Amino acid sequence: MIDTLKRLWNDRPLTAIILIALVPRLIAAVFSKGYGMHDDHFGPIEQPFIIMQYFTYWTGRVIPHGHSIVYPSIQYALLNLFQSAGLRDPQTQMLLIRVLHAFYSLLVVAFGFKIAEVVSSREAAKKAGLVLALFWVLPFLSVRNLIEVVCIPPLMGGFYFALKSRVNLRNAFIAGLWFGLAFAFRYQTLLISGTVGFVFLFRKEFREMLWFAAGFLLLATLIQGTADLLAWGYPFASFIEYVRYNMAHGEDYTTGPWYNYILLVSGALIPPMSFLILYGFLRNWRKTILIVLPVLVFFVLHSYFPNKQERFILPVIPAILLLGVVGWEEVVNSSDFWSKHRKSVKGLWISFWALNLILLLPFSTFYGKKSRVEAMYSLYGKPVSGLILAGGKVGTSQPPFFYAGTYPVPFFEVNNDQDLREMKAELRTTPVRFSHAIFFGEEELDQRVQQIETELSLKLSLEKSIEPSFLDVVFYRLNPKHNKNELTFVYSVQDR
Repeated sequence: MIDTLKRLWNDRPLTAIILIALVPRLIAAVFSKGYGMHDDHFGPIEQPFIIMQYFTYWTGRVIPHGHSIVYPSIQYALLNLFQSAGLRDPQTQMLLIRVLHAFYSLLVVAFGFKIAEVVSSREAAKKAGLVLALFWVLPFLSVRNLIEVVCIPPLMGGFYFALKSRVNLRNAFIAGLWFGLAFAFRYQTLLISGTVGFVFLFRKEFREMLWFAAGFLLLATLIQGTADLLAWGYPFASFIEYVRYNMAHGEDYTTGPWYNYILLVSGALIPPMSFLILYGFLRNWRKTILIVLPVLVFFVLHSYFPNKQERFILPVIPAILLLGVVGWEEVVNSSDFWSKHRKSVKGLWISFWALNLILLLPFSTFYGKKSRVEAMYSLYGKPVSGLILAGGKVGTSQPPFFYAGTYPVPFFEVNNDQDLREMKAELRTTPVRFSHAIFFGEEELDQRVQQIETELSLKLSLEKSIEPSFLDVVFYRLNPKHNKNELTFVYSVQDR
């Protein structure tokens, strides 16, 4: 068995690395349920589900949405396919979606290996491919529904074929197709593809630039242009709205200093190895300028823009990791200093892999927002006529109705006495028969339950309590304002 694995590693390293990469991704597909952040669920899953249940949600649209509908449309098709096949359980549907994403994400590893072979050697490609296969956060991210992650495989494909454009002009066209697909998923990738085109132009590779532009425009128009034409009445309507909105509301969200992403990436790539990886990424910039310059442009402009949510920088992380490992390996092999200090190099890698594996297991099995998801899933298959969401010290959270399997459902968020008074006033004009109440947090739980019962003349009976996952608890304690991961209680409601 060991000899077979060694032979596979030596003779067919890419196959071996793909198989290695598949293991943590399938583990994540099975165990990493829920969602990591708001945009991991409510755009790509919740909205298609709502449209399936309540088509007026879609037909009542007035102005273009400032986001591409291409990826949510794919999810819409998948959810309809599952329904047609009789697979209606929300957790089963999400398991299948995660498995599909796990296999799709292997393109990142495959293209990463091939890129490393083009710019360096097979030995360097083995090491870079192994890092991409097992880097601690990538299996978890790979099975998420984040558009910033979904756009990474076509980006890596675009980089590979752009590098190969000198071998065959057709590759420039194929690169444009890949980058066009990435744009249809995530508009900001236009910064990357636009810079690739600029590099072709600067190097006076005019034929490559024209074929590259043709491929990009063809696929972007075919997919994004057609989707917006059908949805909003004219091509690229959502892209135009996206640009307009962000120019007007760039400072309405999470902001930070210009060096925010530098700190984030330096920490995420696991110091002290992260600093050597970043150096390696920049070291061979002349040879790898088709990747390095687009990544730097993307990185610098996102660092300049006020809205600095962590997920925005995710599309370029694999490229930084890949070229960083390759560049660092070349430093070690060409440096007299490091050739005399091989034990230090080995020690750096041992510390990197030790910390990486310590993080890999909990993140690959991380059930994100477990208490919210399981609270709604406990309602699946039950008649849900109305919900009360009662917040604890950090308030309530938007309910993921997908896991309850029903929509629309009227719900009221009660975080204080004022909310309760406004709710009672609204119920006088628009009565709602409540079927369930969900309480967030265990602080003064009995008093809050009693207050709801008294003020609304209801009787509440505890059905289920759900604890958040381990990492949810960690994130909550680190930042309770933005990570509302509390113990959740589900009550059935009867009129008195």
